This record gives sequence, structure tokens and C-alpha cells, in this order.
Amino acid sequence: MRRRRRTPRWLGPVGLASALGILALGCGGGDDDRPPGPAAGGAFAPKAAPGEAGDAPEGGAAARDPFRGVAMDPEMREALLRNVVSLLERAPLTPGGQNIRIATDNLNQYFKGTPDEAFRLSPESGSYLTEEMAKSPFKVEDFEARAFELKDARHIEDCLLYHNIASRVAGPGTTLDRVRRLFDWTVRHVQLVPPDAPIPEILAGQGIRPAPTRPYDVIVRGFASEIPGNAWAERSWVFLALCRQIGVDAAMIGYTTEVEVEVEAEAAAEGGGDEAGEQETKVEVQERPYYWACAALVDGVPYLFDARLGMEIPAPDGGGVATLEQAATDPGVLDRLDLPDPPIPYETEAADLGRVRVFLDSSRGYFAPKMGLLQADLAGANRMVLHRDPAEQREAWASALGGRLEAVELWELPLTVEFRLFTDPAYVRAVQFVNLYFDPQFPLLGARLRQLRGDLADAKQELTRARFRRNVPQAAEGQIDPRAIREIQESLDLFATYYLGLAQIDDEMPDQAIDLFEQSLRLPPQDPAIVRGRPATLLRLGAEANLGMLYDAKEEIGRATYHYSQSNTTPQSHGNLLRANALVFEDPFGPPPPPPGPAEAESEGEEAPEESPGPDSEPEADEAA
Repeated sequence: MRRRRRTPRWLGPVGLASALGILALGCGGGDDDRPPGPAAGGAFAPKAAPGEAGDAPEGGAAARDPFRGVAMDPEMREALLRNVVSLLERAPLTPGGQNIRIATDNLNQYFKGTPDEAFRLSPESGSYLTEEMAKSPFKVEDFEARAFELKDARHIEDCLLYHNIASRVAGPGTTLDRVRRLFDWTVRHVQLVPPDAPIPEILAGQGIRPAPTRPYDVIVRGFASEIPGNAWAERSWVFLALCRQIGVDAAMIGYTTEVEVEVEAEAAAEGGGDEAGEQETKVEVQERPYYWACAALVDGVPYLFDARLGMEIPAPDGGGVATLEQAATDPGVLDRLDLPDPPIPYETEAADLGRVRVFLDSSRGYFAPKMGLLQADLAGANRMVLHRDPAEQREAWASALGGRLEAVELWELPLTVEFRLFTDPAYVRAVQFVNLYFDPQFPLLGARLRQLRGDLADAKQELTRARFRRNVPQAAEGQIDPRAIREIQESLDLFATYYLGLAQIDDEMPDQAIDLFEQSLRLPPQDPAIVRGRPATLLRLGAEANLGMLYDAKEEIGRATYHYSQSNTTPQSHGNLLRANALVFEDPFGPPPPPPGPAEAESEGEEAPEESPGPDSEPEADEAA
């Protein structure tokens, strides 16, 4: 067991610039550098958000369970189910949550005549969850509630998006081929946010901390945070959610390590008296889990994917994906991930993997038996995965790892996010800062969702119209400080241009994607003082990474190497440099990178950035669209 000095938790960007002035808030968080977890004790259940179902109704058992009754006509049940899916598909663009509420009511009608026994956990799952959630405020019996609540409808809404993405991206082929396509999509579409990413000064001055969020929000935004060794691993969580939709068990893999932690201790009083001495700091060694990489269980074999590097762990022959057993028994598998000059070692070694810990996605919706009932009745294009038995997952991983397994545990991140989402208003508002740009009153959300669902033709048209749009909705004009209007417009330009590039990748049009990513590097703002506090500018890191991969595929080695080597303080920088080194070593005597193109020249001061269109101008026809 290696000893590590703890790395401070990244305080990255999830805020808007202070000029927005919509919400003045603070975001809580403990002093510990782990993600703020649910309070221990298990004596209370999370509160529902205002206006949501969640408070226990008054009265006895009948009042708590009002949905018993005579089974409905089969045609009525089928119509209700279709309506639920339709409502939830449109829910993101329906302000006020009306679609969610109607869908919830329909689900309760749908299962009106289902016996209580169908909603109960198996003894094995009940025992496992009771043990794993002993210190959680969530109650295991809540999984067996037969009534659907608003949070349950949101779980279905989330899974519907994951299913739409996974079913089209995974494509045909072997299970491993399909998993690899999902990982590649995740890396291209979800960019990592650097530790020193912009956060508005006014929020930083208030001690605002960024907040991890669910995969749905991460996918829509297109960026995430990953902290090596930490439970905070949003891009990994996205990959796990997509794998589930093609029937593959995937989990976060880790191991136990020792960390040196600075703790405050009270020094003894001079002379040995009873008076308390001054506080002093000492270093204490503690055992902690080290969250390492994702593993996908394919035919009983765990294959390794490092979402932080944005790379598959390469197999010993370099031609495929390494298994956990290969990484644990062949030191060369992970040693190959060291950077040579300057020497930067890959954090994990084969010796760390003698005993491994498996962390399951703990999103509570997947464990509720009622989700299994609903999943069984879904058909055709709507047959998403809503449920996975936790005890069966534990047994699958135990069988795959044998004596190498230390434990199968619930990953703390999903439980933490759900707990704070329904109990911590400051957390919710902190997450909403970046989501302002995806308010239905702006032209971005609908186009982005169409792109993610695979409706590329309509998505590209809408994203093209969203670029350089100058009219801010009248409703927004009364809510937003006029000084922020230009900021919002420039951010929407950048978001739309970048997402249009991703749509061109999905549509297998690499040249158009390259043009759009290069445009996203040139769009305002360029002044570092202005960039601070604008989440859209984070996507430029994704533009650089995607340009590297696109030029790599075109075998334009010089340009690929140039983009892979751009400054990036996220863990993906390590992966980008590994890709660049591999290209150079393939042809060490090849030509140097070409002179900077339009996008690169600008960063070196060779050309001033283009001015964005004026308020009254119309966007020019864009060949890239």
C-alpha cells in the first residue's frame, strides 16, 4: 500500500459572471476535501423540494397508498405508458415541471392494480442495501414505496436521454466494441474542466465552491470535473450511465491507500498543567479509498477505461483494451502510461491492484423494484434500462474478480448529489448558475437535446440559427442586468458553435467539425480578464482535444500534435500528451508541426480576433453547417 500526500480538492467553475445578478447565493461545503456527503445517522429522510411529492401524507396505510384498485383495461395501460414517455421527452422544454407531474400521476394510475409484493426488494438486495446505507439518511424501505414521485419521473427522464444516446452510439458489433464506442463518445462530448478554470470573482469572494451534478446535466453542458483519486468523477459517471443502457455492468474501480492528512491538535500546556495549550498542526496517516478508473464487465471480464485521461487502458500488445487482471499482473501495462520528458508518472501501479474495491453507481432509482416493473413493460425504442438489482451486480463483480476483490460498495458521489439536490437549496442554486444558458427561453437547450438524441438535421439547423442571435427574450430582459446581455449573447454563440462541431462529428463530417472547432477558438471573449467567470469558454479545451483527434484521424500528424500539446491543466492533459508522444515516436524524423493556422495564430498574437456581428446584423451563411 503506497502512501500519498492528499491532493487538495479542485474548486472549479460552475458559476456565472457576477453581472448576471439573478441569484445572490452561497454554496455550502465542508472543510474536508472529500465531496460533501450525506449526514450520518440514518434517522431522517431527504426532504422533497418545494412543491414536489415527497412529504408523507396524513392518515394510515390507505392514505399512504391510494393507488390500489381494479386493474385498468390493457389498451388504457398502453396509452398511459406511451403518454408518460412522450411527456418526459418534452419535459426539459416545459417550464414549471407540469409534464413531470402529469407523468407521475399517469405512472401511479398505470400500476394501480399491481400487488404490493411486486414492489419489494429481494432479501439479498435488502440485506446488501441495509449494510451499505447504514450511515445514509436514505431509508432502505423507501426503495419499496409503490407510489411514483417527481424524483422517480426525473430518473426515467434521465434514463431516456442516456438510452437515446447509447442505443445510437454503441451500434452493432461485439459487446466490447459497443462499450468502446460509448467511451469514445463520452471523451469527445464531455470535456474535463481544469482545476484553475474560471469562476466569477464575486462568487470566489463569497467562498462559493463548485458542485458535482448528475450525468444528465453534465451531458447537456458538455463538461465535467475529474479529480484523480477522488470520488468526484463526473465524466466517469456519464460513461457508467451509458454502459448500463446497453446492458453492461460498469463501475468505478479503486483500492485502499494511505494518505498524509494535516490535522489540528491541541498542544500540551507548558509545565504539564491542566490549562489547554495552543492549537498545532500535525500530519496523520489515514486509510482512504483511491478512486482510479472505470471497468466494464464484458463476458465476465473487467476491461479498463480511464475517463480522467480520456483513454482506454491499452492492452499489453497495444492493440486493444487491458483487462484488470492484465493491469494487475503485468507492470508494463500501466508503466506505459508514464510521460517521459519531463517524467510524470501515472499515479497507479500494478502493485496497487493486489486487492481492488468496486464502487457501484448508487443512483437510487436503479434499485427501486417499481422501476423494474416499469422497465419490463417498455417496448421498442422506449425500452430503456431503469433498474439493476444491486445484489446481482455484487455477485457479478465478485465472480469476475475472485480473490482480488476487497469489497463491492456503493459509490458515494451519486448518493451525495441526490441528497443535496433534494435538501440543500444553496447546492441547487450553485448548480443552476451554469444552467442559465440552458433555460428554455434561450435557443440552446432544444437544439442541444435534438443533437444528443440523434436528430442531427434539425439540431444543426437550430444551432446554426442560435449562433450570433441578437434578440434576448423579453422575459429575460426584465430579469437580467443589461450589462450581462452581451455576455449571454457571446456565451450562446460559443456554446452553439462548439455543439455544432460535435454534431458534425456525429454526422461523420470531420472537415466541417474542424472548421467549427477552430471558430470556437477565435470567438470572443479573448481577454483573460473577461474570460474569467464564463463557463462557455471552458469548451475551448474540448475544441483543442477534438481537433487533435480529428487531425490524428486524418493523419495530419503535425497539427494533431500541436493541438494535443496545448496548455491544459486537467487530468486529460496527461492523456493528450500520451497521444502526442505516440505520434512523434511513430515518425521521430518527420517534419515539425506546420505554422499556426488561423485559430492558432491568434493565440500567438499574429492576428486580432474577429469581431462578433453587431446587434442588428444577420448571421452569414455558414458552410460548416
